[in-house]
Amino acid sequence: MKSITIPLTVLSVYSVVAAFAFATTAAETMLLYPNIFRDIPESLAMTEDFMSVIAVGDVMRPMGMVLTLCALAAFATALWARRARVWVAASLVSLISGQFLLSILYQWPRASILFDDRDQHTLGEIEAAATEFLIGQGFRIAAALATAVFAVAAALACYRARVLAS
Repeated sequence: MKSITIPLTVLSVYSVVAAFAFATTAAETMLLYPNIFRDIPESLAMTEDFMSVIAVGDVMRPMGMVLTLCALAAFATALWARRARVWVAASLVSLISGQFLLSILYQWPRASILFDDRDQHTLGEIEAAATEFLIGQGFRIAAALATAVFAVAAALACYRARVLAS
């Protein structure tokens, strides 16, 4: 019988990091976004001044990299722990499609309109980009929640296998 201590440890770390990433994304949205999008375009300029030292991306991108590395380790581990494969695969699908690709393909172009190229767009375009950005953020939060739930389910499936094996 194969030992499942290593897979359980890797999947547990992945689930903790995924849950932390979800909590951070939700907290960022609830605490910062009402101020960022309250009075467009003035609030966007104020946000740029406020985040001139450390911006959201300065924290979230490295955390996303750590989450991705943990997800890859969990995927490699899931090849060993059969009961966790489906859950890890589901978490990877939500991580890649709902967080990574959504951010790059949908959120970043709108963030560019809102912050980097704001002077090149009309007020209507900026307001539309803000609305679209907030809608995309809702999908990112849902994807982060799904990633965390599936990662926790993978760790619990591996733990269940450990308990049943003893």
